[in-house]
Amino acid sequence: MKRYLITLITIVLVFGLVGCHTETVPEEKNLEVLNTLDGSTLEKTHEIEYLKFITTYDTGDYDLSRWRITDSKTINMTAKVTNVPEGATILIEHVHIDMSLKSTNPQLDGLSQDSMDDSYHGTSQDGFWINEKYPYQNKFAIEGFSKDLIDGWTFVCGSYGYGSISQERLTEKNLTTYGKVYANKMQVVYDILIKYPKEDFYHVVSVLDEFLIPISSES
Repeated sequence: MKRYLITLITIVLVFGLVGCHTETVPEEKNLEVLNTLDGSTLEKTHEIEYLKFITTYDTGDYDLSRWRITDSKTINMTAKVTNVPEGATILIEHVHIDMSLKSTNPQLDGLSQDSMDDSYHGTSQDGFWINEKYPYQNKFAIEGFSKDLIDGWTFVCGSYGYGSISQERLTEKNLTTYGKVYANKMQVVYDILIKYPKEDFYHVVSVLDEFLIPISSES
């Protein structure tokens, strides 16, 4: 009986220790970073068949050194092509953008904050025509206190989450201090239509850009 009690107590202690263990996610180190060291601009070049597809991102008048998750802000986007073969036609058929959180807390890491889709809504052509003179330009307006962010934070702090975050009010400080959020992650997918001379139809090539935007240390 004594041996049974000792075994039972040991099992309870082991499960108790496992239950108290806080799971963490390593910080992302492999992605490029939009930061002030590069003039608050990030440029990426993609080799697509015979041409180059070049994308640029910046924060305009928003002070990148003071980047905050909960601020409403805008990222300027430009996509252009170079080395286009004579007679080739290049269209951007669709652009999809996601902005999410990066955190060492597994319940907040990857949480969606905002998103956007852009397609040509006319009927005269199949997408946004671009060449070496005319780039694709757009603005991604990010909502600070978005519904996705509010709902996600509420889930983590509520009875369905781990319950490890007791500061339930959604603020920048609580996101960074208790939620362990250290950056935004932006992902952009371009669906590009390409047609070369003597071809009757377009073919599609998809390009992915993804990078981090670190939050301000003053948050």
